Amino acid sequence: MGFNQVAESDELILDEALERQRILETVIDNSPVMAFLWTPEDDWPASYVSENVTQLGYSAEDFLTGRIMYANIVHSEDIDRVRKELTRCCEIGKDDFVNRYRVLTGKGEIRWVEEKTFIQRDERGNVVNFQGIVRDVTSELKNEKALRDALESQKGLMEKQKALLERQRALETVINNSSVVVFLWKAEKYWPTLYVSENVRQFGYTPEDFISGRVLYGKIIHPEDLLLVELELEENCEEGGKEFNRQYRILTKSGEVRWVEEKTFIQRNQEGQVTSFQGLIEDITEKLKKPENNRDVT
Repeated sequence: MGFNQVAESDELILDEALERQRILETVIDNSPVMAFLWTPEDDWPASYVSENVTQLGYSAEDFLTGRIMYANIVHSEDIDRVRKELTRCCEIGKDDFVNRYRVLTGKGEIRWVEEKTFIQRDERGNVVNFQGIVRDVTSELKNEKALRDALESQKGLMEKQKALLERQRALETVINNSSVVVFLWKAEKYWPTLYVSENVRQFGYTPEDFISGRVLYGKIIHPEDLLLVELELEENCEEGGKEFNRQYRILTKSGEVRWVEEKTFIQRNQEGQVTSFQGLIEDITEKLKKPENNRDVT
């Protein structure tokens, strides 16, 4: 293989990694989950933060430039508890850290957040960084409900490749450790799949089932719901809508019926034509079974 062929192959890999990274970052930035990459130093400086940190009244740049350290926004009554628990998890060799605490927004408001952090270590077991998923759970606590739900690029083609792949893995970890399944569908009949996250296995399917075309997403939607989903999505597209939200039933690979909630972002080209759909699918079967979900929340 000649030098030009090697270069073209490297560029193709880089382009594919960039596209996949864009998809994953778009998913996170349009979800309630904020992703952080912190270094294990005093006050937890951030080397990566997703753009949707704006929901707390800050910009990603506030953290990346060091103007604001994450520890500085943790409520003064909670910071010692959070520090001690994280330190304990690191010292006993735990791989993750889950906690709820209060933070102060850019406007000085108090919000409750749930943090799930993956503690990253080197070969000697030393902590090198924290991959954090931070979610605003203020409204969930008020309503007595609970839900749940990376990284950097650098110099040179090979370095960028490695950095992009690392970021991709971090973002996929965020998604695959949540209940939300991510899809990228073509804007065609029954929605052929271009990308699906690994956690689609919760429905009994593998990513390859969809990406290979053996399974079309439209074909797993319950027959009694499919027409309504098709018509409503088509209407949104024709009216220039940007999002599509709906609850409906799907069939797992074993034939079990599950209720899901879909939030889809409609993608268009410069001419306004719909080209693809970026979908977030969450299994809400158990939520619908809970009595409190059938009561009005005051």
